[in-house]
Parts: sequence; structure tokens; C-alpha cells
Amino acid sequence: MKSLVNLIAFGTILCPLVVGGTIASTAQAQPQSGTEPISAPHVTLNVQRSSGKCPQRIGLWWFVLPYEGGAEHTVVADTREFADTTKLVSSNNKQFVEFVSPLRSNYASCVGRTSGQEHTFYNVEFKDKKAYFRVDLRKIDAPARLITYKNVVASRPYVRWAIAD
Repeated sequence: MKSLVNLIAFGTILCPLVVGGTIASTAQAQPQSGTEPISAPHVTLNVQRSSGKCPQRIGLWWFVLPYEGGAEHTVVADTREFADTTKLVSSNNKQFVEFVSPLRSNYASCVGRTSGQEHTFYNVEFKDKKAYFRVDLRKIDAPARLITYKNVVASRPYVRWAIAD
């Protein structure tokens, strides 16, 4: 476990540099209108609608910094299509975190969830006029897994987590 802590500390220093460099190079290649994201999310979770009007998919920016015996992951959920604000509401044992976003009026009737996804540790559920974004590392079969940082950044859920053998 000590090696995991050391690797996470090393990744915590490098990951923002790698992500920052990626964002900076992407930002230079795109026009600066002020309303467009730096780049479109590159991972999508399809929404299975039960009732109401729902977004078809949820985009994620997901960056991975591999290291020997594991990797550090940074994920940002693109909730801005259907919500203006997000709050961190629940977290336990550094292996589970949940954010809630009140839905805009055009999606307030949505009841649904992401399902049948390749990455089941990311989940979005729509109910009661809210969207719940969850990162649940308990669904990953790895000896060491840990959420190292969680916050709301630019009104979006932001989570950094690591796994190791």
C-alpha cells in the first residue's frame, strides 16, 4: 500500500501537467468563442430512457496516466447539456463518490440511466428532476483502488482515482 501512496503522489504531480498540456494544445487548435468547450468529451455513456425527455448520451473527459503496476485516472462528466449546477453529495471509504445536478426544465421529466456500459464504475441516473453521477470503484476487481480527489470544477463533476496491483 505504501507503493500505491508513493505512486499516487508522483501521479498527482504529473497528471495536472499532462492534462494541462493536453488542454493547452487543444485550446490553441480551436477557435476561441468563449462558449465552446476546449474539446468535446471523448467517451460517451448511452442513456437508457424509461420515461420523459432525456439526453441520448453523457460525455466524459477521461484521462489515464499509467505507471508500473497501475494507473491514475481523471474523469470529468459533461453535465452542462442538461444541468447548470452540480454538488458533491456523497462519498465513502475513498471508493465511492456521488454528485447531483438539478435538471434544466427541458429534461426535468427524464427518468433513465446509463446501462450496459463497458465501464460500469461510471453511472448516471436520472430521477426526481435530478441527475446523479457516480464513480464506484467497488465494481473494479483490483487489489488497491482509491479516489484521490473529488470536486466540482466549472459546474461539472471532477474525480481523480488510482488503481494498483
